[in-house]
Amino acid sequence: SNIPSMLAAFCLNARCTSFAFVNIAPRKSYPRRSSSPSCCLMANADVKFDQAPSSLMDDILKGNSTAASTAVQILAEVRGTDKMEQYLGSMMPPERNSLPWWTRLPLARYSRRARQLRLRKLLQLSTPASSPDEKDDEESKKSRARRSLYILLRNMAKPEFNGVSSLLSMAQKDAKLGNVITSDEMLDRTPDLESPKYEVLSAVERDGFEVRRYEKFSVCSVTMNELKTSLKASGSDKESASKLAMPSLSGATSFGALAGYLFGKNEDDMAMKMTTPVFSEGEGDGRKMSFVLPSDYWEEKDKAPKPLADSSVKVSSVESCERAVMAFSGFGRKADVENRTRKLREILASDQDWCSVEDAPVILAQYNDPFTSPWKRRNEISILVEPRK
Repeated sequence: SNIPSMLAAFCLNARCTSFAFVNIAPRKSYPRRSSSPSCCLMANADVKFDQAPSSLMDDILKGNSTAASTAVQILAEVRGTDKMEQYLGSMMPPERNSLPWWTRLPLARYSRRARQLRLRKLLQLSTPASSPDEKDDEESKKSRARRSLYILLRNMAKPEFNGVSSLLSMAQKDAKLGNVITSDEMLDRTPDLESPKYEVLSAVERDGFEVRRYEKFSVCSVTMNELKTSLKASGSDKESASKLAMPSLSGATSFGALAGYLFGKNEDDMAMKMTTPVFSEGEGDGRKMSFVLPSDYWEEKDKAPKPLADSSVKVSSVESCERAVMAFSGFGRKADVENRTRKLREILASDQDWCSVEDAPVILAQYNDPFTSPWKRRNEISILVEPRK
């Protein structure tokens, strides 16, 4: 098609309501698929679909959340296999440099290729950089992008999804603000789960900085070196320990002994409600991770179910205290924590009212599940503070 000529024709005729390069079609109906893998897998071990993955993605990018739900269900059936990677690879948009120049023009926003360009931009804002213990070759980058696409699809499957443009706007706004989260945004990004109660004593909104007074609460915790020792003594597979040390998309639902304790693997066989956030501090084998216990056990931690003897789980109280907190979005990786910690210490060094407690550790709090896009997440680092003398 002669795209420049069509754009000129539109400029000359303000009443023109459609263009040759705009694909306007009725939305397809996506019936709920069977839970059996046979609905999308064939005997030749290749993934087959009622609709081509790229075509399904085209419908999703128009704002069709039902199509996104269909894609997520298909992916759930092949999760953890090469077929999942194949499926996601087929849904990936072209690279930015392979898309026509006119896809960047405002008038082309409703074209298929322009939507693909917006998805590619969204993926760039949603895919984490490699961590120190990860490869950074081309295949590793593609693998991280595919995982990010899976997370995006889960977000697109929600009823409120109305197109890729709205998600891109949110991601770009977050990046423009330097991943700083305001007080209002903190609440918007917090899941509807019980969390420790606090009062804000002072705040610097532009930096996402607050000094809070926390009320007493209780946590269950496990330290990596104790967990590894326990697993070795019991002859257990160390997979849960490795996942606890470095949660990723493939192991995000496995927090080892902590999740087991909270959901009923304790001496009382009692399952408890999920809470937020997840706290972590330290590095390597000395890393400690903690889950907040439900408020029923905040005043009297001894009422909490007793951990199994070989679980390495410890239940403890966190007394009322003042903490300086800095909130931010993103994945909460080591580099993110280091950058925010440096900024937090700079703010405290010049604060007239508060200073950090000597030798107090920095704690990372993560509020969202692993399937939340980075620009929708609430992370915080905090440190104990006291009034400046």
